[in-house]
Amino acid sequence: MRRKKSTDHISHERWLVSYADFVTLLFAFFTTMYAISTVDAQKMGRMVLSMRASFDNSVFPTGSNSLSLSTGQGAGSALSRDLVEHVETPKEKALKEYTFGNLKDLKANFVSNGLVQGETLALGRLKEGVDALVKGQGIGGKVRTRLETRGLAISLDGSFFDSGSDQLRSEGYELLNALAPAILNLGSNVRIEGHTDNVPIHTGRFPSNWELSTARATSVVVYLVRQFGFTPEKLSPAGYGEYIPIESNDTPEGRARNRRVDIVVLNSTSMRVEPR
Repeated sequence: MRRKKSTDHISHERWLVSYADFVTLLFAFFTTMYAISTVDAQKMGRMVLSMRASFDNSVFPTGSNSLSLSTGQGAGSALSRDLVEHVETPKEKALKEYTFGNLKDLKANFVSNGLVQGETLALGRLKEGVDALVKGQGIGGKVRTRLETRGLAISLDGSFFDSGSDQLRSEGYELLNALAPAILNLGSNVRIEGHTDNVPIHTGRFPSNWELSTARATSVVVYLVRQFGFTPEKLSPAGYGEYIPIESNDTPEGRARNRRVDIVVLNSTSMRVEPR
């Protein structure tokens, strides 16, 4: 009895192999097209310069039967490398200078960051000490302190001066005597700023509030230098007249607060912009 031949199994999914190959070819094709369409012009320019340098006549003289180069790494290699490394567009050069400048600034900021934090703590302690001193003497309404981005500002109101005068009263000198040693120990630059209210002044010595505010600031500077040995280069007076009020001039209390002298202990950030 004859056996029937087993019929081969027919797969109906062989088309998937061809389809997968076709998809792979399409992916490779479009990837290549994308790569060609995004040519880096700068890298292409460097490649062209490198090719030119490699086939330069000065490296391979015309008519020479020998293609040997000079000893060492080869003149052609050195020339190519030199050209490629030193080719910079103006945009690249500007970007490099900008980047190096930023790195230098970041390094300087990183180094000085610890100093700034230390200064902030020192100024905070000075503020606490001044507040405690003022509270102990019962003159809290006449002296105010505030931490600013430029440093610590200690405001003495106009009651420490005689009306229309740049001379401190005795209690003003006593207060400076108590504050000066702590400020001096910090070694910071100090700006003394004079301010007035908006009441005009017309005297032989002070034709306007500018002169009066500047004279008051200057008198404090001179006293600190003469009595406590402050370095003159670290002190500077400034007079703003009535143009930077902190309260309204419509009330006697507001005008009294605006008549002030600010002792501003500058931090290192503010000191960097000071003239030298």
